[in-house]
Amino acid sequence: MTGRENRETKELQVPRFKSYEEEAAFWDNLDTADFMEDDGEWFRFETARKRAIRIAILPEIAEELMQSAHAQGVSVETLVNVLLSERIRESAETS
Repeated sequence: MTGRENRETKELQVPRFKSYEEEAAFWDNLDTADFMEDDGEWFRFETARKRAIRIAILPEIAEELMQSAHAQGVSVETLVNVLLSERIRESAETS
């Protein structure tokens, strides 16, 4: 029996964040291993605002994002959120 099989799944407690940077640091440093079920399924959690969603990204775009994120020293999630935020802001400014 491994330590993994003997471990009970924890419930994720998401704190209130004072800034986007604080939230990004939280998610970037979160070790999800303790929140996985014994069957290897990723944890699911609900937030009051349902702020996180999943989207599909083409493999070739995902690879470019991963390389760029690595070069910048940030997670792919952080990079995608920054890029999308910038694009939305630019679009709003030109409308």
